[in-house]
Amino acid sequence: MNANPTKYGGPVAVIVFGVGLLIIGDTLRGLAVLGAGILVLAVVWAPTLSSRTFFLALGALVCSAIFAYRAASNEISGTAKYLPGIRGRSITVTRADSPAKFREVTNQDWAVGGCCLIVGSIGLMYCRKLDDCI
Repeated sequence: MNANPTKYGGPVAVIVFGVGLLIIGDTLRGLAVLGAGILVLAVVWAPTLSSRTFFLALGALVCSAIFAYRAASNEISGTAKYLPGIRGRSITVTRADSPAKFREVTNQDWAVGGCCLIVGSIGLMYCRKLDDCI
């Protein structure tokens, strides 16, 4: 590691932001920020290309599990959070009241979870083979 203290400014800012979100009660976003920060730190500080690929694959599999859980809970409960715009507030939609919006949200969760699963699986398959190529 370099003795330059400004090198650690970014990771410290992410940790402070994540902890601040946890303190004010926004648990889900705080955990997401801390998880993403830990994943980025693991990828940046990993010594080999194989270990970087492993950490990225592991992060993709965790994201896949989170999106699959959201989609399954939407299917079971019959309610979903619909986000109409980027800065808008989320609207709770139900399967009975607005089936098109409910299906859109749930299908997006399934699709993102499936894409993350594919990326994670490919990363796990090839992380061991990268050491052989170097």
